[in-house]
Amino acid sequence: MAEREKLEVGNNTIEADSEFANGYHNGNLYYYDTNSPLPRLLTSEAICTFVQDNLFDQQTTLQWNAGFVFGWVTALCENNPAFFFTSIVIRDAATVTESLPIIALQEA
Repeated sequence: MAEREKLEVGNNTIEADSEFANGYHNGNLYYYDTNSPLPRLLTSEAICTFVQDNLFDQQTTLQWNAGFVFGWVTALCENNPAFFFTSIVIRDAATVTESLPIIALQEA
């Protein structure tokens, strides 16, 4: 049997498989990450696009995607100002301005 996790969501407890739980935690964090701001003004079209884009993301499983969207919606409803944070942005590539020196290895 796959590992299961109990998620406390509002007044409910959800028993979730690890894929769903992982997606849930990521979606919840994504909502609160100030590097991932909400579209302003939140519209039904913006929410539909967000849900559709993330439910049908081919990079992860359906369970992970559903957990991600559910975690995001849970955080949207919760909207606790104390939970917002700024993640560290990792740049895709560094700019090389000069060549590194070549060091020849010598045998001892």
